[in-house]
Amino acid sequence: MSEIRQPNAKIWRRALAGGIDFCLVPAFALLLMLVTGLLESAEAYTGGFPYLRVFFLGVTSYLILNGWLLWQRGQTLGKYWLKLKIVNSQDGKTPALWKLIFLRALFFGLPHAALIGFWYLVLIDWVFLFGKDRCCLHDLIAGTSVASVAPALPVAPEAKTEPQSAD
Repeated sequence: MSEIRQPNAKIWRRALAGGIDFCLVPAFALLLMLVTGLLESAEAYTGGFPYLRVFFLGVTSYLILNGWLLWQRGQTLGKYWLKLKIVNSQDGKTPALWKLIFLRALFFGLPHAALIGFWYLVLIDWVFLFGKDRCCLHDLIAGTSVASVAPALPVAPEAKTEPQSAD
């Protein structure tokens, strides 16, 4: 089904989609950790907290949950459910996967960093959202924006009307 691109998404819809992703990725990471046993043993913590392992676990979870949708449609699960889409700012098309992963996704961990005291990083990213373009800092860096999408409505065939004869 084709889609019609709407103007930039409303802030509350972006925040809700981000909140959905914010909860889904760590939950999936926890499930992945339990299934693989990656961070369950005490040996994983012998050299201090395994920041690098946790980082790669988060990245892997993000890509497993969102990789295909990002590649095919420019959406995460949260954006998919709220009918939002990441598009290039210039042409409105789905951005290249490298741009979505290496530029935009770098900022995905910021809300998680806020939980351990780095709240100002989220503030720096989101303060740009209140500008005229409604784009976060990560959108500006990647040259993207988040737009609302709606399914294209089928066009009904025109009804044929026959000329009425004058009786």
